[in-house]
Amino acid sequence: MNMNEQLMTMIRSVVTPATGCTEPVAIALNASTARAELKGKLKKATVKMDICLLKNALGVGIPGFSERGVVACVAIGIAAGDPKAGMNVLGNITSEGAEEAKSLIPLITVQLDGTRSGLFIETVLESDEDKVRVITDGGHANITLVEHGDNFAHYETKDGSSIDGIEKYSLEDFKKFADTVDDNSLAFFKEGLEMNRAIAHAGEEMAIGQCFEKMSKKSFFDNSLIFAVQKATSCASFARMSGVQLPVMTVTGSGNQGIGLFLTAGTAAEILGVGEEKMLRGIAFAQAVNMFIKHELGTLSCLCSCSVAAGLAGAVGVIYMMDGSLEQVTACIKTVLGSATGMICDGAKEGCANKVGLSCANAITSAMMALEGFGIEEGGIVNSNDVSVLIKNLSRVANVGMDNANSTIVDIMMGK
Repeated sequence: MNMNEQLMTMIRSVVTPATGCTEPVAIALNASTARAELKGKLKKATVKMDICLLKNALGVGIPGFSERGVVACVAIGIAAGDPKAGMNVLGNITSEGAEEAKSLIPLITVQLDGTRSGLFIETVLESDEDKVRVITDGGHANITLVEHGDNFAHYETKDGSSIDGIEKYSLEDFKKFADTVDDNSLAFFKEGLEMNRAIAHAGEEMAIGQCFEKMSKKSFFDNSLIFAVQKATSCASFARMSGVQLPVMTVTGSGNQGIGLFLTAGTAAEILGVGEEKMLRGIAFAQAVNMFIKHELGTLSCLCSCSVAAGLAGAVGVIYMMDGSLEQVTACIKTVLGSATGMICDGAKEGCANKVGLSCANAITSAMMALEGFGIEEGGIVNSNDVSVLIKNLSRVANVGMDNANSTIVDIMMGK
């Protein structure tokens, strides 16, 4: 495959529709897959998962289900999830399915697997005549094992990612990709943008959207590009985290990151009068940059990836749309990493809407400053003009320097 084909294959592997927050969705998909395999009446369910996944499923809304929590994610997957729908497993939850899920809650036990450092779920279902184990490893929809039996052997985590190889490319390569990517790929990006705009409109009718409208009428905000990006991304995230039963086009395993990338780029293009093709090519550039960052940072992290990856990627996509230089792209990256690094991920919930909005507003501000010739100078983790070095520094902060952050956050969330 040539470079464009390789990059689009990677993008399509991590840019997919999902209904609901992707961590509950991943749990429900795993559990629904196990239930589809199990013969007989369910007697017991035992689910293990890594700490990042547990953290992000503790308090977020679940589409079509009034209950919250990790056990609820398992229950709704078993009772009403459609395993054939992939990340849309919760796209068609009925009231009957939700009632059945409530009845299953006493049968379910959830455990933390502290030995796993990447995204990991293991569901074991038992009936009067069967026992099934299903494992998800490394990616939200990446089910790597389905087996029946009485005793299961230890499972060794699989290495590798669908975006392995992205690290060999440069900003120059990503620009060439965006300049030349084919019309079918552009149509795919348009579909994602329209999907995420729809859930933003839903959020405008909810509490956060009404609050933004009131503040605007009181002149707390002006009708600026920055405010428009913050409002669109915040409203979309709030609707999603509340459990609104609409799909979101995710990027690198996250709906909020999909919202941040698509709506930062798309909202800015609309206000700045950028033509559709140029806008979609900017989104293509943003997708490549986001994968480059996330490959180093990891699928799940103790840092909020909206602040240092997706919103940033959407903003550099805007620089591409405005015919900015790669030097300006680098300046934007430096400014964002020098200002927003350190925003923690303390679990998925409606409050993420504020993080998404703030992060995307900061990113688009940094992009506009870069277009005016400003970028922060070296200092802190920003010690190079080489983007690959900057991203390695970011990964070191998240994955080495903040090694104990997730356990502390989960303890706090669970009242310990």
